[in-house]
Amino acid sequence: MSQAKPFQLATLREAREECPQRISWSLLFLRAFALASVEFPNLRRTLIAWPWHHLYEHPTAYANLTVSREYQGEQWLFFAPLEAPESHSLLELQGMLNRYQQAPVEVVFKNQVRFACYPRFIRQALWWLRFNLSGRKRIKRLGTFGLTTVAGQGVTILDPKAPVTSTLTYGPLDETGCCEVILAYDHRVMDGKEVATIMRRVEEIMQGEMVQEMQALTHYFHQETLAAQTNAA
Repeated sequence: MSQAKPFQLATLREAREECPQRISWSLLFLRAFALASVEFPNLRRTLIAWPWHHLYEHPTAYANLTVSREYQGEQWLFFAPLEAPESHSLLELQGMLNRYQQAPVEVVFKNQVRFACYPRFIRQALWWLRFNLSGRKRIKRLGTFGLTTVAGQGVTILDPKAPVTSTLTYGPLDETGCCEVILAYDHRVMDGKEVATIMRRVEEIMQGEMVQEMQALTHYFHQETLAAQTNAA
């Protein structure tokens, strides 16, 4: 199932534009969602079907961010794992994302490239093991949530699908700073009322903590510039 909510992010857009360091919109959403997962344990839970149906709760958020890279002359979609985004600064997360976007595919996505080369029956067996063998290992392979977007192309994904409890996506910002945010979720783990509460909280974090972090980052770079100018003088 999925739910949509318009987010008003004009203040965050202004703070982001004022910062000398480029911070991806995806990371702003990802970190806000990870911070919300601290308050809402269901965002860190996943349903394990074997040997009986039960919920596994991971101690931290674990994000899988969809990254498009060219590999062997074709466009591939990879999942960039970001463990405990709530414990990392935006600057640290941007450095991690830069590596996933720029380092050789064979290095940063080695396991995923190797997995794609296996015969289909082996991939199916490995998928089953990833889903059912261990909750901890499942989270390590698949994450507690996913984030995917094509907002940069002016498009909104209406129903994002991924093998995780929740998948977040967002569309392009309009002239007022508003964008449509969609959360697809496993109804066996969360109900619609809780998801609505979660989305309101994520918007609050985007309007509050994320704005403050961007402003603090801008202040940090301005101080660094002043210090460099003073030393040069």
